[in-house]
Amino acid sequence: MRVETVVARILNTGCVLIDGWGVVCSIDWEVAQLLHVEPSEALGRRLTEIFPETRLLEVLVTQQQLLTEQVINKRKVRVGYYPVTTVQDFSGVVMVVESLSPVPPENQEHQALIDLYEGILSELPLGLAVVNRQGRVVFMNDYYSQSMECSSEVLMGLPLQKHVPFSKIAEILHIGKPRLQIDIEYRGKVFLLSESPIVSRGQTIGGISKVLSREEIEGQDFRSLTQRVQVLENKLLFYKEELLELRSQRSPLDEIQGKSSEILKLKQVVERVAQHDANVLITGESGTGKGLVAQTIHQLSPRKEEPFIKINCAAIPENLLESELFGYEEGAFTGALKGGKPGKFELAQGGTIFLDEIGDMPLTMQAKILRVLQEKSFERIGGSKTLTVNVRIIAATHRNLVKLIDEGQFRLDLYYRIAVISMDLPPLRKRPLDIQPLAAEIIQKLQVKYGRPIHGLTTKAEKILHNYSWPGNVRELENVLEYAFNFLEPGERVIAESHLPSHIIQLTSSSKEVRKPLSRDANPFSDTQPVNISLEDAVAKAEIEAILRALELTQGNKQAAARVLGIHVSGLYQKLKKYADSIES
Repeated sequence: MRVETVVARILNTGCVLIDGWGVVCSIDWEVAQLLHVEPSEALGRRLTEIFPETRLLEVLVTQQQLLTEQVINKRKVRVGYYPVTTVQDFSGVVMVVESLSPVPPENQEHQALIDLYEGILSELPLGLAVVNRQGRVVFMNDYYSQSMECSSEVLMGLPLQKHVPFSKIAEILHIGKPRLQIDIEYRGKVFLLSESPIVSRGQTIGGISKVLSREEIEGQDFRSLTQRVQVLENKLLFYKEELLELRSQRSPLDEIQGKSSEILKLKQVVERVAQHDANVLITGESGTGKGLVAQTIHQLSPRKEEPFIKINCAAIPENLLESELFGYEEGAFTGALKGGKPGKFELAQGGTIFLDEIGDMPLTMQAKILRVLQEKSFERIGGSKTLTVNVRIIAATHRNLVKLIDEGQFRLDLYYRIAVISMDLPPLRKRPLDIQPLAAEIIQKLQVKYGRPIHGLTTKAEKILHNYSWPGNVRELENVLEYAFNFLEPGERVIAESHLPSHIIQLTSSSKEVRKPLSRDANPFSDTQPVNISLEDAVAKAEIEAILRALELTQGNKQAAARVLGIHVSGLYQKLKKYADSIES
């Protein structure tokens, strides 16, 4: 997450763009939630329809700025109306909404994370000030105010340039380009000043001013200072997903959808396991939701306010995996970044690290992971300083680790370290009761992504999904429903049989419209005589079909196809190489 995005969250503000006719052109999620509407529902409607108390008409007539305090759905807010003449052909009003009400009890967890963001920004070892599009201060940390010998409380809402004379923030907001000033003398000190615009959706919405004293740069402690900045900035990036999860204001357990006995039992286990620090191994077929379970354990644990760091051991080449996990010092190898780079273990300090697809981790790296688990310490590549680490390990794999141990591809001692608690996720075909609630949840998320109100599935479409064997599990269900969204005609509000992929219709229609449990001899890919088929073959066939559908949907764009499949692009290339013969044929 970029710093300016974090500051916006801390300020608890939202923005609405309204054209000259009073019609909503853009609306932030925060304001839509306050008005009790979906963002997609607000677009194209007059603001007065969803916010009757608005004073927009007054601003449209006078063309003057207006700042007022109002009550929206029992929440006290400050509303600012700012007329604009030309912003990329937009002419109308920008409405900024800032909450003034105390955070309700149900939002305490959300507020805790916001407080953590604010603490991280205040902890940054450099001066940081953020201004809005008018150049007025909306945030300033202690380092900046102390360096400039001014009070952040006094400057809040005032033009930065009037109180920091050497600032060029007004010029930067006008031209939209960053600027660096070196060796600025101010009140007996020498500073470096870096200022840049904040751009959102092609529009300059504010700016950032950063200062650092020459004395600290030349000090012997500058190396540790720069490493501290790297760790803090990277922590902000990794908090993004946690914030998105907290937005829903639901219990983390609610994210695990299903009503089958298997899922209800799984939730009980997850809730109990989360309360302690024992390492966890999650097994199950690809697409069963191992990552979701790992994140839920973290969010229910005492470590929930610390980072949850994910790394896919299968998606990163062996020669890069060590640097990703443990980081490196400057000059450790050719191409190493100046100042070095913190690794995932360093970023996860105090939190949880999720090692996905650990069964694909090379043996050499397994030995190094084992050492971290045993000694709670490691060194960056090229470094001599030992770093202590306090993290919880959650690992996941779709492979049979016991078989890999017998084959000499996985260390037995590492297995016992990571599998203090083992959890096996059942495939979707073994819990058909969960297909309907999962589909409803996925459709709800796709409505937001595509901005289309969909009321659900027809009875026939539901029956087809229920009868299908789902070799790709929940991930395949997500792909199938997103496929359907792409083939809905304008005005259609229900997913019907005609919107589903043809292979699913063919496979389910070949049966007697009655879902039968799969036997060991059943072949879910053929309507001919049953043949013996291994689970590995079934998964391979499902992956090939999913890859081909994704490539067809994205017209061969591999990066876009990887996003549709929910995997890293390097993982897609590995699978294309693995299934090259089948895909070419």
